[in-house]
Amino acid sequence: MGKRLGQSEIDRRVALDARDWIVRLSSGNVSRAELERFQAWRAQSPEHDRAFAREQEFWQLLQGVSDRGELAAMKPSPAARWTLSRRAVLAGTAFAGVATAIVAPRILTWVTTDFATRSGEQTTARLPDGSTMLLNTNSRVALDFGHGLRLVDLIEGEAEFTVRPDIPAPFRVAALGGHGETAAGRFAMRSVEGEVAVTVSEGAVSVASGGPAGARSAVVVAAGQQTRYAEGGVPLPAAAVDLDVELAWRTGRLVFEGEPFRAAVRELGRYVPERLVIATHAYDDSPVSAVVQTRDAHAAIEALAHVHGLAAHRIPGVVILIS
Repeated sequence: MGKRLGQSEIDRRVALDARDWIVRLSSGNVSRAELERFQAWRAQSPEHDRAFAREQEFWQLLQGVSDRGELAAMKPSPAARWTLSRRAVLAGTAFAGVATAIVAPRILTWVTTDFATRSGEQTTARLPDGSTMLLNTNSRVALDFGHGLRLVDLIEGEAEFTVRPDIPAPFRVAALGGHGETAAGRFAMRSVEGEVAVTVSEGAVSVASGGPAGARSAVVVAAGQQTRYAEGGVPLPAAAVDLDVELAWRTGRLVFEGEPFRAAVRELGRYVPERLVIATHAYDDSPVSAVVQTRDAHAAIEALAHVHGLAAHRIPGVVILIS
């Protein structure tokens, strides 16, 4: 036991040294003497070389750059003047690319949004026809109501609709080239990572997708059932589901019943403002069974990572790296 703990402490120290070298080299102001010390450190043992390669992969994941070996090829400066703190370098340099990548695409898409929620938020809205909508975390919709039309475009995320029944026009929610349609009832629609799920609580919903608008495959989903379809694909046959599990988010909970680890972590990631990155070596599909409060998503991500022998490195408001 003691030997294993001792080796763990050595591995941790080597990893921290590797991280220090990443920060120092990323500063762009490295003397020849420092570069020689780095090369000697890296050649000291295979563990040092592997630790540096692993840390380099982490930072490249965070910056969203390809592995072109920039750090190993950096030229030393004539004189070393390391004036920035390591914390400043990490926040201002290593994560600048990530922040830009996260914020820029959202500016364009929010222009066409009628209702939206941020990470961890839910909102209830009354639609123009008197129907109601519960919009879950990180979700956006656009509306087109009038002239015999009741249309909600679920741009991304998840929402539940309680449809006012005494309106002659059908109520339709579109997502990823398909749609769900009903005259009355209550159903939820989710569009996340290229897949749509339609879950019905009351009434029945006709779900159509795949092919031209006039030749789409359609299934009827009754109360207590769900169907799914991928973009461009046909809907699966309706199947019974546990509504308390599928719609637990309505009460601020997530219920995982044998969910693969990565899928569970990604779902929790929808409830935090940071971008979630899972390192390539951290692959793990062990089943997760848990009930989590969505307000505790940060703590749940950290706990799940720890249970699976991993760590969650968080830069608040920017990124969470599982490694």
